[in-house]
Amino acid sequence: MNEIRENKLKELFSSLEKEEKIIIYAIGALDNAPVRSKIKLQKLLFLVSNVFREYEDLLEFEPHLFGPYSEIVNDILEDLIKMELVEKYGSSYKLTPLGNDLYTRIQPTKELESVIIDFKDFLNDLSENELLSFIYVTYPNYIGESAKWNELKKDRIRYAISLLKKQKISFSKASELAGLNSIEFDEQLKSRGIKWRV
Repeated sequence: MNEIRENKLKELFSSLEKEEKIIIYAIGALDNAPVRSKIKLQKLLFLVSNVFREYEDLLEFEPHLFGPYSEIVNDILEDLIKMELVEKYGSSYKLTPLGNDLYTRIQPTKELESVIIDFKDFLNDLSENELLSFIYVTYPNYIGESAKWNELKKDRIRYAISLLKKQKISFSKASELAGLNSIEFDEQLKSRGIKWRV
């Protein structure tokens, strides 16, 4: 790595705020697997901030049209794109080579690293409707401003079954997501020919 690039990385790293580091780390986790939409990045960071409360205060999530939303995350993401640390492919976000070099210098705690990887792995292959249904049921305080919840409720059984089949949630979480008790949800599974151990 040439000296100019190394100096640029040192300068960037020393100027990064905690909230910028967490966003870079979230995007770069899982070998820089793209985060497949801005909504997924917002929800990934929201889930992380519910485990690590110091990020809840930093990122300031609030109810919004599509679930928990942070203007801070949105602004920082745009800044990271302008700084050529993050690039957008269609609706996906990925670190640039410079961003990836910076990512390797950010050393979160093992616990934070593990939580980010688990949540990114959890949500990256969900449809946005599956993700929003999960978020709204798990965090009902964020339903108030929703533009989607009434539409999602109509298909919540389908989303619950899909998440269960993908082994993303437990049977009990799936029945909660479906809005049914465990017996009713089991009957829904049986009526669709889906065998599941309770």
